[in-house]
Amino acid sequence: MYDFTIRQMNIFYEGKKIYGEIYLPDKERCSAVIISHGLNGTHEGSQDIAPVFAANGIIAYIFDYCGGASCNLSDGRSTEMSVLTEARELSHIIDEIKKIPQVNPDRLFLLGKSQGCYVSTIVASQRNGEVAGLIGFYPGFGLQELISDEMKKYEQIPKRMNILNIEVSDLYFKDILSFDIYELMKRYYGNVLLIHGSADSIIPLSSAQKAQENFPHAKLIVIEGAEHGFHGPEREEVIQMAVDFIKKESGLSSCE
Repeated sequence: MYDFTIRQMNIFYEGKKIYGEIYLPDKERCSAVIISHGLNGTHEGSQDIAPVFAANGIIAYIFDYCGGASCNLSDGRSTEMSVLTEARELSHIIDEIKKIPQVNPDRLFLLGKSQGCYVSTIVASQRNGEVAGLIGFYPGFGLQELISDEMKKYEQIPKRMNILNIEVSDLYFKDILSFDIYELMKRYYGNVLLIHGSADSIIPLSSAQKAQENFPHAKLIVIEGAEHGFHGPEREEVIQMAVDFIKKESGLSSCE
């Protein structure tokens, strides 16, 4: 196991501050993972995940999407946020993380939770060959179906709506309906690890099963009885699965 340091690392994109924290193991030329939170989440939800990666010799970066939550440490409003605005931010973050001398740019991974996996999938499909692997915790692919079904109730897309205690605008709906996430999956040829709970009442397991069929190289692990979000021993289990995945994909038992 490695000692590691934690430091604040803000990134600026289109005049906005993206608040972030980077966990740096005491090791040179490491694999790195960028962890994306879900809708109305923040970096704080990954402050127990990042240290596990760092202790295993893997650099971890956690951050707040601009407008990604009703209250966070990055700039921007939730009504300015969509999966596509977040995808542009994540792509810029990749560029900045790759500049860190300690990072091996050929071993850069994305881990997304819920909507964060949706966004990470967009970016992985756009930057195929640059993303060494993709991990999804309770991936939010079913958002597309949920939003589509919800919008059928209206004659036109509403200007504002509250979803999961966060106010979003018509930009959010229009962007998520402007493309097919399952078609984008087919463009990413890296290995993918999806972990979903069998009792998820927010995003159905069927969406992860559909994703497994559309990614060229995907493995789906179902956590029996788990809901949307992992807790307790099951959370420790899936974090270790993610660590093991990155170690395997890096071709190393440790980062060196």
